[in-house]
Amino acid sequence: MRRSIKIGSKTVPLWLLFIVSLVVTVCAASVIFGVVNIGYRITPTTPEAPTMSPDPLNLDLGDIPSGTSDVKDFGKVATLTLPAGYEVTFTLDLATSGDFTTFDVWIHVYEAGADGVPTAALLKNQELWNSESLVLAAGVYDVQVKISYTAVSVTSETTGSVLIDVSYPG
Repeated sequence: MRRSIKIGSKTVPLWLLFIVSLVVTVCAASVIFGVVNIGYRITPTTPEAPTMSPDPLNLDLGDIPSGTSDVKDFGKVATLTLPAGYEVTFTLDLATSGDFTTFDVWIHVYEAGADGVPTAALLKNQELWNSESLVLAAGVYDVQVKISYTAVSVTSETTGSVLIDVSYPG
């Protein structure tokens, strides 16, 4: 039995010729006629993320006479729901508080329905005081906001919004 064949000046083993012809036949005969789509969902091993309601929270200081100071206590304005213990950070955006010489925000966080002592954050429109974190256990919390401010003196009407970000490490 023959074990090789001569092609041109080369001798090629028959087993190699067989393998090459098999590969060419399989490749030429392969036609995609369908697709298998394998879906998945990866779930976190930690509990759900905290939520704040309403979100966004919109508070209005109203019309402020140029250069005046005032204190506005908004009372209970939001609810935080924490499915686990979290460090919640409140950050006053300094770029948005430029129309005030002072802008202090007290954020009091109470267990919902409780009359106990609140956990509080004080934010000021000064670089070292514009962010504060509170470590809170799992639960539902009421959020109260009180603001003390002094507006800058202006010669034409100025409007804007002061932003406070509420975040958690995640």
